[in-house]
Amino acid sequence: MDLTKFFQSMKKLLIVLLVSISTLSCEKDNLIPKKDIPDWLKENIKGLEQEIEADPTTYLAYCYWVRFEWKNNFYFEFINPISSSFPIPKGMNGELLSIHTDPLYSEYPIEKCCMRYVWKGQKQ
Repeated sequence: MDLTKFFQSMKKLLIVLLVSISTLSCEKDNLIPKKDIPDWLKENIKGLEQEIEADPTTYLAYCYWVRFEWKNNFYFEFINPISSSFPIPKGMNGELLSIHTDPLYSEYPIEKCCMRYVWKGQKQ
């Protein structure tokens, strides 16, 4: 009887362990490789990390950069969950995508897809 309880608890432990591992694995797979990050964004991230290191209580520790795909191009957005403003997408070259002023880009918020994390602040 004790052996049955032991195997049941081991089974539960194994399930919890497998779920935990798969969750961590998915998180790592969702980050884009560093080689796919444009230079302008690498510099921006470096500055963010320096600011967070200087002041770990800064709101920047809650922010993150993500990448979306739209019309066969990549666009990057800086997400600040504390702010009420919408992120302004930037292309691979760092230029702003004028989604609010140029009707050419009005479909971007609806059609963008395939979000991947580029960088996360320490509290993300």
